[in-house]
Amino acid sequence: MKVLLVSPAFPETYWSQKHALPFVRRRALLPPLGLITVAALMPQEWEFELVDLAVEPLEDERIRSADLVAIGGMLVQRNSIHDVLARCRRLGIPTVVGGPYAMAMPEQLDDADHLVLGEGEDLVPRFASDFAAGRAARIYKEEGKPDLSKSPTPRFDLLDVGAYHQMAVQFSRGCPFHCEFCDIIVMYGRKPRVKTPEQILKELDAIKATGFSGDVFFVDDNFIGNKRAAKQVLPRIAEWLETTRAPLSFFTEASMNLAEDPELMQMMTRAGFHAVFVGIESPSPESLKETTKVQNIKGDIVERIHRILRHGLDVWGGYILGFDSDGPGIFERMIRFVQESAVPYSMVGILGALPNTPLYERLKKEGRLRELTREMVGDQFGLTNVVTKIPARQLLEGYRKVMEVIYDPVTYFERCKRNLERWNPPGTGRGLALRELWAGVRSIVTQGFSAPYRKAYWRFLGWVLKHHPKKIGRAVAQAVVGHHYITYTREVVLPALQREIEKLDAGDGGRRLAAGET
Repeated sequence: MKVLLVSPAFPETYWSQKHALPFVRRRALLPPLGLITVAALMPQEWEFELVDLAVEPLEDERIRSADLVAIGGMLVQRNSIHDVLARCRRLGIPTVVGGPYAMAMPEQLDDADHLVLGEGEDLVPRFASDFAAGRAARIYKEEGKPDLSKSPTPRFDLLDVGAYHQMAVQFSRGCPFHCEFCDIIVMYGRKPRVKTPEQILKELDAIKATGFSGDVFFVDDNFIGNKRAAKQVLPRIAEWLETTRAPLSFFTEASMNLAEDPELMQMMTRAGFHAVFVGIESPSPESLKETTKVQNIKGDIVERIHRILRHGLDVWGGYILGFDSDGPGIFERMIRFVQESAVPYSMVGILGALPNTPLYERLKKEGRLRELTREMVGDQFGLTNVVTKIPARQLLEGYRKVMEVIYDPVTYFERCKRNLERWNPPGTGRGLALRELWAGVRSIVTQGFSAPYRKAYWRFLGWVLKHHPKKIGRAVAQAVVGHHYITYTREVVLPALQREIEKLDAGDGGRRLAAGET
């Protein structure tokens, strides 16, 4: 039995790092962890081949050579998922689809032969057994949440590790909080489940065995959702790093209450963690209360971010515009907030309602949902499926202004300065990989001599060398990542938003607006 694992294409987004990856000679940011876990859950005597459309094209011959094509992906990949399904159907090869998109919108996947709707640990072995016996059902639904201690080590050997900037592992699933817009609690529950420390070390051993060096992203939606478990695994990771001398460092996602736990932050830096992505969401306490982001309401949020920085963890931030409580002043507040927070990598988006979330159900009852179209994927530079209380044109104009300002090169590098002033290097971690040294050279050539913002670039590096010379490595990394954000904003984001505004001015732009929307 041969299974072709296909990771669908991602649209270009802020997360894609399209304009930064050439600096490190990589083709994609992260590998498809879900699919290589699926491979580990199927009979190991089967043959597996992986095609990641972020890395290489999918040839018809590879589809024809398979007995089954397994596709996994998120909502953002839905267009590519349907394209792959159409090709497989044309070639007569059976398909199975799983992952967050299938879990959220199974009714959209009539073109798939089989659906796995839930986490894979219990469902994938059952499906594989039935498929091999010729009795596979069309839909497999989970009856409960699986025990992650039974999850096998993903098949990292299937990856072309040289194509990826980062590797990925998962320690936990689920989150104890109940943010209204979030689908994590819907898919994985509010009681975080974890793998054992032994499992994590085995996965790190497998990554080390591939020869990879660099960042490993713990893809947990909230690594500290179960703080007790996190504090049990972190010392084991620190010990593993010290023993193996593996050239790895770590990055993850965490909730804002990390700032109230100095011990946990110290344990993370000792274990090689250097950054966390935090859902910061809004400078407005009213908006945070509205969306039940209770963990962000306690204390001064800017000071809490700075506290995390002082403990040696860089902060990446997610922000949202369009809450019911957001008024016309939210845009200037957001700009000031992002700058004061000293978070260089600030992902700001318009509120959308993911299927089955509390927000989706509330807005459905209120009659404030648009159809979730296939165009509403990737970064959303237009109206989402939410009919906001703030008028549509005002929202798009304000959002455009926010993005124009925060990713103006001068503003961006000023934010990097504030970040470096507050970031306290932990004094631990790996050295620079060869490709990262190359990235520094490429940065000087591309950003220092060719980029339209080269004056701002040199002023920034000059300031760092004068005031914080030991942080020059971090500064160059900020410049490289900033190249993607600055370029993507200028070439894609701002023009797209302007087109959406012009569509509104011309009428509905081909998009029917809800009654009363302006």
